[in-house]
Parts: sequence; C-alpha cells; structure tokens
Amino acid sequence: MNGIDKQWIKNIPKFESSDGRRLKFSDEFIKNKLYKALTNKEIICLARGEGRSFRLNDIILHPEILFDWGEKSMHAFLDNTQDEVRKFCDPRIINKERIIYYIEQYSNELKGYYRKYKYFECNDYDVNNFVENLILKVSIEESSSVLLCIKDWIIYALHTMGISELKKISPCISCSYGEDRFKKAIKFGWGRRPYNKYCVIMDNWIHRHEEGIAYRRMEYVNEVLNRYGLKWFSNKHNEIMLKYGIFPQKLVGYYLLDRNLDNKINKYVINKHYVDKWEEDEEFEIGQSLYFDQKIDFEKLGMYNTIYQYDGQAFTIAGRRN
Repeated sequence: MNGIDKQWIKNIPKFESSDGRRLKFSDEFIKNKLYKALTNKEIICLARGEGRSFRLNDIILHPEILFDWGEKSMHAFLDNTQDEVRKFCDPRIINKERIIYYIEQYSNELKGYYRKYKYFECNDYDVNNFVENLILKVSIEESSSVLLCIKDWIIYALHTMGISELKKISPCISCSYGEDRFKKAIKFGWGRRPYNKYCVIMDNWIHRHEEGIAYRRMEYVNEVLNRYGLKWFSNKHNEIMLKYGIFPQKLVGYYLLDRNLDNKINKYVINKHYVDKWEEDEEFEIGQSLYFDQKIDFEKLGMYNTIYQYDGQAFTIAGRRN
C-alpha cells in the first residue's frame, strides 16, 4: 500500500457528506474504504487540484453540481455562439475535412509551436515538413480511434498555443496518479496563487482497463502521435487525461486544504451518492459500479452547457443547453 496515500487518509480530521446530512458510520469505516481502494488492482486512484476562486465557490457552495454532474472539461462550457467549434469538439464527430482544415488554418502557428519548445528537438527540416506529412497521413487514415486522438491533439496544441477560438477549450481533464498524486495535485491546486487560503484536491478513480477510451496516459498519446511524426510532452507529472471530465460516479470526494493548518487538511467531503450506497450496503467498495438518477436541468447546472454520457465503450451527448 502506498505510504504517502495512506498518510493522507490517516490525517483526515473529519468527514462530511456533500449534502450536509449527519453521517451514520464512523470515521474509521470511511478511512477503511479509502484504504481498500488503494489496493484495488482493477482501478487507478487519481487526484486533481483546483484553486481557481470561481471554481472553488461552485464546489464549496454548490456541491450538488460537482457531485451530481462531475468536473467537466472546457468542452462543456461552449455555447451556441461557438457552434462550429462545438461541432468539431463533439465526441461523435470525426471529420477528416475539419481536422485538415484546422491543421491548414494554423499551419504556421503549429510550426512555430514546435520551434518554441526545445523538448521536441526538431530541426528546421522536420518543422517545415511535419504539417504536410500530417495532412497526408490524416487523409489516408482509416482508424477512427487514431483520428480521434489526432483531433484531440490538435485541440490540445491550439489550446496550449493560445489560439483565440480554442484558447479556453480542452477535450480532457488532467489528473495525477501514482505515489505522488497528491503532491502533484497540490501544485496545480495552489498554482501561482499564494494569496489563496483554500484549495480542494478531488479524490477520484478510473477503471484500469478503459485506457484509450475513457482516459489516456501521456505515454499512450505519444505512442499514437509518434506514428505521425508528432511529439508531445513527457509524462513528468504522472498525468492521466480523462475524456470530457471527472464523472460523479467515480468521484469519491474531495480534501479541503487550508494553508493555515499544520497538516493542511481541513476536512474530507464525501460524495452524497457514496453515502447513500454505504447506508444501503456497507459491503460496497470504491471501484464498484455506482448508479443514481441524473435528470438534466440546465437551470441547476451553473455554467455547463453540455452534458456527456459514457456507456463503457464510447462518449455521446446526453443533453445540451439551447
């Protein structure tokens, strides 16, 4: 068992249910559930840090949004004034012509991006030719999963480069895994905000066998990109990219951190749906399937404009605000 993870669990001073109800089971009961998740070989335990003030307000003051609908990628914030980009980001649409359009539209920026980052170690010949080669390979590619990865990479690259129409869009949410997952998540949670008193560390998980569908390790992305003569950053943060966000069924809870506390942990807020399940069945373990009714009502969904659903094999759109 990971000693660092175990210490985090041990240091939790108190638990609260996200809906404010009084918990019927002991702290030790919940800690044992969290300990058991660490040894479950079928899942990967993840962590994500969040310290942006507007997101903290949503998470802390409106926990029903987080625990009923999850933490969505920026795709979910697109509205009908951004319809062309929204269509391009749609998980059901893999359109070669649109992929090639974006490559051609921003070819000079993509070349400049490769020159900018020494990590990629590209010479001028590689830089000048990779766009043309990429367009050729996309035009003859038959695998929809590879094309989807290339499409996601283009969105990532243009997002990272600050291209205006994609600057605020990413197809995935980044989480950390492994023995340093909390250490990495804290860096992103506090970020460059020394004035922030609080941040949250989301405690979630993913089924190990869903790689390439529900999540991608950076190694997987680089493996696909290498076939196209493309590169991406090395996985120095033990990063896993979750497609379209953290789904609430796999979000156990979050740690609320306070800079002024010695061990920083103020409390652990548990997803109310896990509380429901444990009240019904104390043998239920993290990593097992969790079901609850989700009635889409955009009046109660804050800034989210799109809700995605996942059936274990593919993503589709469950609902979209008009």
